[in-house]
Parts: sequence; structure tokens; C-alpha cells
Amino acid sequence: MPEQTLDLTPSPRILDVIADVDMTVEECLAELIDNALDEIDAARREDPGFEGRVEIDLPYGQKVTAESVVTITDSGRGMSVEQIRQALRAGSSGNSRYGSLGLFGMGFNVATGRLGYVTTVKSGRAGDDHWTIVSIDIQKMGSHDSFQVPMTTEPKGPNEHGTSITISRLRSDTLKRLRWRRTAKRVGTRLGQTYSYMLRNVAGTDIAGAEVIGGLGVDLILNGSSVQPYIPCIWSPERSVVYKGQDVPAVTEIDYELKPAFACLECGHWHNETIESLDCCVECRSQRVALRDRSIRGWLGIQRYDDTSDFGISLLRQGRTIVHLDKSLFEWTNPDSGDRLVEYPVELGRGRIVGELHLDHLPVNYRKNDFGRDSVAWSTVREKVRGDGPLLEQLAKQLDYSPNTSKLGMLFHAYRRYVAGYRYLVPGDGEKGMAEQARKWGEKFREGLSAYQSDEMWWKHVVNHENIQAGTIDGDEDRDDGVEDLLPPSGKDQGVSAGEDGAGDENGESTMKAATPELETRDERLARYRDNGRVIPQLDGTDVVIPGSSRTVNVTAYKTSGVDLLEGAERYSSANLEAGVVELFIDERHPLLASYGWNPIDVAATVLHDAAAQFLRYEGRAGEFIEAVLEQIGDRRIDAATVRSSAEALLNGIRAASAPLVKDDPAGVWTKLSSTAKIQTQKFAAEDANADWDVLETSGSYAEFLSPRAFEDLIVEIPERMLDGGVFTSSYGSWQDDSIRDERLSHLTSLVRDLERTLTATDRLRARELLRLSIGLEALNGLVVDEAQS
Repeated sequence: MPEQTLDLTPSPRILDVIADVDMTVEECLAELIDNALDEIDAARREDPGFEGRVEIDLPYGQKVTAESVVTITDSGRGMSVEQIRQALRAGSSGNSRYGSLGLFGMGFNVATGRLGYVTTVKSGRAGDDHWTIVSIDIQKMGSHDSFQVPMTTEPKGPNEHGTSITISRLRSDTLKRLRWRRTAKRVGTRLGQTYSYMLRNVAGTDIAGAEVIGGLGVDLILNGSSVQPYIPCIWSPERSVVYKGQDVPAVTEIDYELKPAFACLECGHWHNETIESLDCCVECRSQRVALRDRSIRGWLGIQRYDDTSDFGISLLRQGRTIVHLDKSLFEWTNPDSGDRLVEYPVELGRGRIVGELHLDHLPVNYRKNDFGRDSVAWSTVREKVRGDGPLLEQLAKQLDYSPNTSKLGMLFHAYRRYVAGYRYLVPGDGEKGMAEQARKWGEKFREGLSAYQSDEMWWKHVVNHENIQAGTIDGDEDRDDGVEDLLPPSGKDQGVSAGEDGAGDENGESTMKAATPELETRDERLARYRDNGRVIPQLDGTDVVIPGSSRTVNVTAYKTSGVDLLEGAERYSSANLEAGVVELFIDERHPLLASYGWNPIDVAATVLHDAAAQFLRYEGRAGEFIEAVLEQIGDRRIDAATVRSSAEALLNGIRAASAPLVKDDPAGVWTKLSSTAKIQTQKFAAEDANADWDVLETSGSYAEFLSPRAFEDLIVEIPERMLDGGVFTSSYGSWQDDSIRDERLSHLTSLVRDLERTLTATDRLRARELLRLSIGLEALNGLVVDEAQS
């Protein structure tokens, strides 16, 4: 009897299914950028003079429509028809699992399918007389139950070459994400972090540590502008401190050669380094195995400022950042008890140890956002970089470990405290460390201001501190920090300093005293204002042209609560200007807000006028100034269409904030909804012709279609998950009195009901009623958890 077979060719619908993988816009773009950079890297290996670049055209904000497209173009060598077929076929990959960025054959299909339903690939090589164009329509393929896709050609010049990928008929959730005003800025920041090393071109610059951090100088363009790489703000490697009689440089290079081992180029499995010969992979039986070199390279160093989160060691593979500012190497697990201890930072929760480790031999997960942490290879990295024992000296002694003299251990010991002067390499004012000022200089470094690229500004104040302590200079001399202030300094910078008002002990127990309010510096005051304020969304890093001039300022406005503003009219407003950046602070008790019901944007415009008149010598009429500013910010008219548009945007924001909660328990959340809410939600979903309710219900993606009534139900049914920072910032669980809890729920549900009414507002409503609804929207918007925190 002849052998029978089954045809297991998957349905084309698999492309739609794999596109449901939860990936952000920037993760999708990165997957496609990886493939483009692989091609450019291969071209450079053949021709060292080859100049390649990658360009991204990403619509965002109000520009986004149903016809919008996303395009990624590279100037690589282009592809032949066979190479195109191999690149686009689901599940295949022409890349080796090692030596390239693009690791997984499904990556292209997932990334493009996650963004939209139609992907067009256009590619050509130098010398060809045409472009080859392939169009992949996921929905059409599914309806025809065929993987066959059309391929056409288009004439081109013989010197033209490269590949472009255009994604169209964007998914509804992609359109919503792109319509968020800050999407392009966020994508640019994340790509700058992901490709930090590859984008850097620091050779010959004044950037401290440039010779150590390196870079490849690849050009990545987003909407016509170069993506700016994240550049570490570290001390020069020439700086050092003394620890137990030994000089410990502020930056140390990492270079560990490991024994070569066999790696499978198909599944990525590394074999034991003791194996001397191998015919096939023990995991997948592939014969594509090769003996490959392994190494751990990079650097560790000390940042010029400390921070609660902006520190850590980035982990890279093939020059691409897999984990940005990872902090796991600061943890130690007791092998006997299994207890995990976070050893750094030990004082005030602020750290300044940073670094980059290139781990080309370590496998990563399919989303390329982490390495496999349970492998022997990762254990080897930990042991080489931080040793096998605790960093804390006293703990090491108690557990009979030798002092930790690893590269990370020496930095930990030598720079663990933040005390001004030479001993810990901390700028000071003669009395204390200038912590807040050092962080402010770090912001200027990130902005690319030339005076802050080297570490001279920080070093000058280390030296000054020592000279003031020694009595060789007066403490009031040499205070020029190169910062343009709109608010005058209030005494010396009294940045918090560990070890002077009280130092942390060896095991990290801090006895730090609070800063004395009377000695609060200007920087500390501004930080207090920000910490007690909420950004007004329409004025969040918004460029505003000063009326009657060509001067542009970047404006961020905060509505503050529970803090006295020491500047401005009646102590209810304050302004700060530095290098063309304006911060406005408006107390929620401002009479125009509290007594007259003005919109915060309108009040911000008046405060900006006062600041412009005082500090920018603006002499025009106030009314004309405010009108021109409001026109730039957006339409402030009160009409039904405008209010409805605001309500729709707010509803989408609440849906986005609730998405993690719903996806965590799709079935459980659905049972909490009333039949009315369920019907309304399904009606919203039915308006999307591409929606599949079974998929939405199972995955929890129905969150993007929830109705206002649904949110009213959830607030009442699961308040402990919806409030207290779940979806809304309103407090609930901390109140013991049931009457207070009921009042909180009643207030929030009434605002949600107003939202529902606003969605159907018509011009029949009077202007005062529209204004009331608009105010309700503002109140509800202020209670929604920010998407970046949800």
C-alpha cells in the first residue's frame, strides 16, 4: 500500500492570526528596520565605502486618515525575485540566527500585518531596468484561500537600488495609536534607544567617553529628520577616584573572550563548549551548525548625575539594544535561600552606574525585548561582569564570600555614595552635592548643547567644592553655570547629598535628612512644582511662535495642586524660561479657574503673555497675543462638532487606559457588563468592517470599542480595579467610610454619563450647555490614567 500523505499547507488566514500579536508601533517598525540594516551591513562588508540609510514615513496626529500609509525605505542593494519570495514567505528566513539583526522569518509578517492589511514591497538592484513590486493583501488571500500574490514591474534607472515597504489599509487600532499627538515623538525616542549604538557618530566630538562608547554612524530618518541616538552622559575615562589605595576609573571597558562553541544557525541553540565536533544540532537536528566565537564586550561607567530610573546597563545584540538600562545585574540571589536582594542603588533610590554590554552570542525572544535569562550563557555573563558574590561588603563577609572585585563591584564600591568632592566624583557648592543642578545639566546634554557635551561643567564644580572647603576661594565666586534663567536663583544649590546630612550605611540603610525648606534652591522648587502638577495636554512641549515675531518657544504648562507658587500674580502662576523652553505653572486655585470657570488653556495663554512681556520684551496688545496663541494651540470655539470631537478623543483615551485591564481577564470583565453595555459595545465594533468579534472577545481587544455605559458598569462592579490608578486616578480603596466611597463612584459615573451625552450633542444645545459638557470632559480627562502609565 503506497504511503499516504496529508497536505498541511496553512490557510492564508494564519497571516491575520499572527498579526494579532500585541506589538507597539515602534516594535513593528524596528522589526522592519532590522531587516533593512542587515542589508546595509552586508553591502558595507562587500563595499566598505557603501553609504546606506533607512527612511520612515509615519503619519501621526490630525494628519492620519483612513487612506494613510506607513513606509520604510532603505537604500540597500535591493532584492532579486527569489530573494523577495524568500523574505515574504511566512515562516521562512534567509538570515542566520547569529550574525544578523533580523532573526525570525515570521517577524516581517507579524510586523506588517500588525500595522495594516495590505503590504506592498518594491525592490530593485543596481543594473536592473525595473522595480519588482509585490502586494500582500491579507484579507484577499484569506477569502481566496491562496498564498498566491500578484507581482508586477515598473521601469527604473540602472543606478537606482533599494527596497521600500508600504503598509496601507491600516488597522483601526493602528489608526488610533497614530492619532495620538505624541506618537511620533515617542516612536523617535524609542528608536533612538533601540538603535543607540548603531546611530551614534561620536568620533572626534567633545562628548566625554566617546572613545569608549563608540558607534556605527548609520543614518535613520523619521519623517524627514534624523533619529537622535540615546548617548550616555558619562564622566571621561580619565577621571578616577581612589578606593582602598587603588585608582578606579570612572569608565572601565569590558572585554571577555569566551571559549568558542557550536551554534545552530537554524534554531539558535548553543551547545556545550566541551563538544569538540558536531554533525547536527541536538535540538532541531539541523546540519547548519558552526563553531562560533563568543565574547562579552562593552563598558561600565559612572553617569554625571544620579536618577531614580535613568541608570542601568543596556544589553545589546549585533549593535541593537535589546534591553535599555537593564537593572538586573544590580540584583543578587542567595543560592542557599533563594532570596533576591536589590543591592544598588543603596542611597535615596538614585543610581548613576550605567553601561553597555554587547552579547552577540546570547539568544533573544521573538519580540527582541529580552534575552533568555535561564541559560548557562546568561549566568556566565553575570559571573564575568558582577562576580558570583554580593556587592555589599558586609553581606559578603557575613556569608563568607571574598570581597567583590569584579568590574561592576569596583565601581559599586568606589562610587556608591553621593558626597560632593573628589572622593566620589560629585559636583558641589562648597557645602553639599549639587544633585538637582547636575541632573539639569544632564538635560542640557541630552538637548545637544555644546557646553554640556564634555564633563567640564561637572568637573569644575567638583574642583570648586574642594577649593571652597579648603578656603582657597569664596563660596559665592564662579557661579556661572551657563543657564539662562527666567526665575532668579534662590541661594546656593542645595541638592540632596548622601553622607553629609546623613549617609547610608554599607548595607544601604539611609539616614538622610529632608532638605530644609528655607534653603530650597530654584531647581528644587521647579521640581516640586512639576511633581505637584499635571501637564495640560494641549501645551505639552508645544512650539508656539511669539506673535509679531519669528521667535519660537517650546511651551509646557502644568496645573498644580497643593503647592504655593512663589512667583507671579497673587502667587497663583509662575513661569520658567531656559534656552527657548518655557514652563508655565498655574495653581488650580487661580481665580480665573476657581471663580470664573476659565479653561486652563486660556489661563495659560494669559500667563504666557505676562512672561513674554516681562522676559521677551513683547510689547503688543494682550488680546491680540492671546488670540494668536490660542489659534496656534487649537480650536477653542464651543460648538457641537468641536465638543463631540473632544468627547470621541476622550473615549478613545479611556479605552486605551483600560486595555491592559481587559486583556488581563477578557471573559471576567465581559461578565461585569450589563446587556445594554454589551449591545452598545458590539455596535461600536460592527462599525469596523475588519473587526472579528470572536477574536475581539477572546483576546480582550474589544476594549477599544467599549461604550461609556460599559465604563459606568465597570466603575460600579470593579471599582478597586478601575480606580486607584487602574483606569482612573480617583482614590477608592484607601477610604474606609462607605459613604465616601459611594460619593467617589457617584462623581465618576456622573462624568461618564455626561461623556455619553456629549457624544450625541447637536447644535440644538445652547452654548452654555455645550460649555457645561465641555467642562465635564475636562474634569473626566484629568482623572484618566496616562496611557504611558497604564
